[in-house]
Amino acid sequence: MFDLYDAGDLRLSPQHSLARIEYELQLHAALLRTMRAMLQTQRVQREQDHPALAPISEELDVVEQHIAELPGADERPMQALARRLGCSGHEVGFLWTAVALAVNPRMLVHARGLDDTASRGLSLSLYGRIANLEADASRALGLALLPGHAASRNGLLVPAQGEWVPAALPWMPAPELIHYLAGQPSSVAALSEIAPPAEGALLDEVQQRAVAHIGAMLGNRQPLVLYIEGPELTGRRTAVALATGGPVLAIDLANLAPSPDSLRDALVALRREAALRGAVAVIAGIEELMSAEGGKDPRMRLLAQHLNTASEPVVLVSSWRGIDVGVQLPAVRIDWPIPDVAARAALWRDLAGAITGAAGDGAAEIDLIAHRFPMGAGAIRRAVSSALVLAGRPPGSRLTPGELQSGIRQNVAERLGGLAERVVVKQTWNDLVLADDVMTRVVGLVGRVRHAHMVYEQWGYRAKMPRGVGVAALFSGPPGTGKTMVAGLIANELDLELYQVDLSKVVSKWIGETEKQLAKVFDAAEAGHVLLLFDEADALFGQRSTEMRGATDRYANLEVNFLLQRIERFNGIVILTTNLEASIDKALKRRLAAHVVFQHPDEDEREQLWTQLLAADGAPLGRDIDARKLSRLYPQMTGANIRNAALAAAFLAAAEGRSRIDQATVTQAARGEYLSMGHVLAATSEL
Repeated sequence: MFDLYDAGDLRLSPQHSLARIEYELQLHAALLRTMRAMLQTQRVQREQDHPALAPISEELDVVEQHIAELPGADERPMQALARRLGCSGHEVGFLWTAVALAVNPRMLVHARGLDDTASRGLSLSLYGRIANLEADASRALGLALLPGHAASRNGLLVPAQGEWVPAALPWMPAPELIHYLAGQPSSVAALSEIAPPAEGALLDEVQQRAVAHIGAMLGNRQPLVLYIEGPELTGRRTAVALATGGPVLAIDLANLAPSPDSLRDALVALRREAALRGAVAVIAGIEELMSAEGGKDPRMRLLAQHLNTASEPVVLVSSWRGIDVGVQLPAVRIDWPIPDVAARAALWRDLAGAITGAAGDGAAEIDLIAHRFPMGAGAIRRAVSSALVLAGRPPGSRLTPGELQSGIRQNVAERLGGLAERVVVKQTWNDLVLADDVMTRVVGLVGRVRHAHMVYEQWGYRAKMPRGVGVAALFSGPPGTGKTMVAGLIANELDLELYQVDLSKVVSKWIGETEKQLAKVFDAAEAGHVLLLFDEADALFGQRSTEMRGATDRYANLEVNFLLQRIERFNGIVILTTNLEASIDKALKRRLAAHVVFQHPDEDEREQLWTQLLAADGAPLGRDIDARKLSRLYPQMTGANIRNAALAAAFLAAAEGRSRIDQATVTQAARGEYLSMGHVLAATSEL
């Protein structure tokens, strides 16, 4: 006989969740409706009812009654989803039937008897027969299933490939929809979920106002694009969770493969999961789209197209300000700052706990760290974790201020990502030979950094500063006059690490790429309170062209503009060195805290340099060494040239087996160095 119904198809137990109970009941009801439709078709052919039709109809009535009596309508997954998407009852029925057809082999067998394309998915035509839709309901559902409908736009239903008339187009449910309805939410690798902190967040007043603004923009759920612009690891995504009090789902474009397909898949997944979970969608790292060849990244256009079809607010997070994705939706920009010193100190106490300080509780040390390192909650949390790992201690252990700073610097090195190299200067101030007026300027620069906390915070001068309170200095002068050495000595004096920017890795021929790399460098240096060194800065900060002769001049000017703006709001320490002062843009000079001009050493200074650089522990110097004479013989030498000559003399004496580094050996080495500098020395001049 025609064995259509097996009561064993429905297996439920008290241990099942409410979502799973509804899932099983709905799938069973869809199977019964399909079998009923098959039997009704056979009734027309046989002109009599099939014996199984009545019991199947009775069983369907019972199952539908059970579904209607299920408690917690607002808590069940499908009801919540339908409310968020605005789905009608027939659209909900279509979704349940599509899921049942995808997961129940028995239903597929019967559905293929009604429509041989059922293995491709559920069409409007097939659903109309299964649900026994009236003509008006069928037409209304047909309109709801046109391209761009809610379920398709949110990636819940996927259309079959090929050309189909709308009524015959098969739809397959996304696997994530099936898991969601069964009460088993799936995870997507590209997505991260951000929940509001259980005990709130430590925010300063500016951040609190920003959170309130975010909440107001997202509260009515109207489609718009909300840009949140601020430094990395400062809690930008957490601010969204705080503002809404609900779940936040985010993708970070920096973690995706740089291909349109990868972005498309991630955007579809984000929208789908946000619809399923009722979460706010956040897209972070949009500055990644500003660095493709020629500045024309096809992913930017893809992102704009995706955003223009949004039916809910979407948040775009960027460490760059002013990026325009080019959407047609209303757009709002909110600045997200680094927390102020007081909030940072509270964050350190909350995340690092008690530390071992000179005063016992470490309060003074925490305040100093909070001032020195302008970091957000994410960066502080990461620094504490790194400090514990480096110190070999379990979570919750007490840390010293030095250990905390080691954790900070470890993360700075990672964030710089090879764009800057750490420079270790082993010389001391005693090795430095400078004119008195130059030394005075250098000492003043050190004092400006050392006493910044007192002047800006304790004395209240921060309120007088329109932009950043960092220190930018220009060291100009001939090569070899000690500019880089002084930068290193300043770093050592202030207990800072010195990082020299690698221009070969920062400067790019692709439009926008240079700015992107520089933004990473400045952000990392600011957070890690390292001293940033731009050697040969004229390559980046050259004079802007007033006569635009083409795109090259225009984009070069844009790069300089970006650098000027970034230095203006920089809160760290940056030293620029150049041998070509005249090439530096005048606008940059106006933004400098100090401009130190390194002069060519005079005769007395050269004599001192010869004396210091020839002397070394264990070096067998001859009694006939005459530093004054060497200074007079080679007037064009700088400290770097004298160091080269002194070292060359030592190797020359060692190679020739001499017992002493005498005047003749030094003179021979100095003559070679002088010739390499392009100077000609008469033989009689050495007499």
